[in-house]
Amino acid sequence: MKDEDKTKIINAVTNLSTALKKYHPNTETCNYVEITLTELKKKDGKAFTGAFLYFLTKASMLRTSENVGLNDTESKLWHKMSALKNLGNDFFFGMGL
Repeated sequence: MKDEDKTKIINAVTNLSTALKKYHPNTETCNYVEITLTELKKKDGKAFTGAFLYFLTKASMLRTSENVGLNDTESKLWHKMSALKNLGNDFFFGMGL
């Protein structure tokens, strides 16, 4: 993964984390996003890509199970962050995918 792609993802997760802290500060979803952001900043390469792709799935399931309704701001940030999953296509290199 390119450094600029990692930066885009970190920025997107940071923006989402900030919004969740403002509008849903005491939720597991907010806590999970913040913890994952800290972990993502420490990772590189395939470890970063794998952690980000796992995060997208788990965060979505957690938000749904917790019934966190996103406001317009959070929803836009969530979709913007989720759209970056395509940057993780290098995770399956050489498998014909």
